[in-house]
Order: sequence, then structure tokens, then C-alpha cells
Amino acid sequence: MKSDPIRVDWIPTGLWPGRLGLTFAPGKKGGSVYQPGVIHDRDLRADMQTLAESGATVIAPLIEDFEFGLLGMEGYHDAAAAYGLLIAPCPIPDRGVPADPQAFAAYLDELMTHLLDGRSVVVHCRGGLGRAGLTAACLLVQGGMDAEGAIRLVREARSPNAVETAEQERFVAEFAAFVPV
Repeated sequence: MKSDPIRVDWIPTGLWPGRLGLTFAPGKKGGSVYQPGVIHDRDLRADMQTLAESGATVIAPLIEDFEFGLLGMEGYHDAAAAYGLLIAPCPIPDRGVPADPQAFAAYLDELMTHLLDGRSVVVHCRGGLGRAGLTAACLLVQGGMDAEGAIRLVREARSPNAVETAEQERFVAEFAAFVPV
């Protein structure tokens, strides 16, 4: 609903000309995983409109295909297209890490190209914390930050709970070990 617009937390960085933001799943419906008793009933088109009006040009869903239906987000691709948002997906299991680190590195290269071209990229998962936090932290690492500093910056911008699990923190650290300096 328009009275409760979707919030994008932009990461303050000068690492590239574009902007990197994190948010929760636009248009999601159903019970909250994080807040018992909270029921989401987001308007998908209103959320996509707000993302576009906030300057987003690329939206990066990190949810798995079945989650679109689980979260009541049918029509996601059409709604994004209606507002000129380019979709760059990379499914990652909830609370997990990418299964194929090399494919994920190629995905990060795609997002980095958008950022270097001055586009605003918004990554999201279900709640905008775990998978979105991991992806944002890895982009910061690829941009030249160390893993600890990248995770800290993501948490300062989004939430102290971003990059939710120890496995996700390890993934960012291991990713940093393989990024050329």
C-alpha cells in the first residue's frame, strides 16, 4: 500500500558510479519469518513503482523460483517491466549461500557492470537481510573492501542482522580470499 512504501537501504560508497541498495521482497504476502504475528500484504505494483521512483534501474531477486508463489508475488516480472526495471535474478536457498561460487562470481560481474555503468541496483531476498546482505557484501569486496569492512557497512546500512548466518559470513570471507587485488 502506498501509505507504507517499500524501503530501500542504499549503501554509502564511492566504489562505483551507480548505487547499491537492499530491500525485502516487493509485493510479498503472508506471515513474517522474523516477526511472529506480522502478516505482509504488499501491493506488488506499488512496490515496483516506488522502487523505480527511488531511482532503481536493476532489481536483483535472490529468491528461489518457488518463493515467488509462496510469497504471493505472481506477476513480479510483468510488474517490474511495467516500471522499466531490468531483472537480474540469482536464486540462493533461504538462509544459505550460493551453491556454485564460480557461477555466483559471474553473476556479481553482471551486477558490477551495472554499477560501473552508473545504474542503481537493488538486491532483495525475502526479508532483505541474509541473501541480499551476502550479495551486497560480496559486491563491496569485489569493489575493493575487505570482508569484515564490507559486512560491517552492509549491517550499518540495512540492519545489524544482515548477512544472517555464520555460513554466509564465511562465504563472504572465502569470496574475499579469491578476489584479485
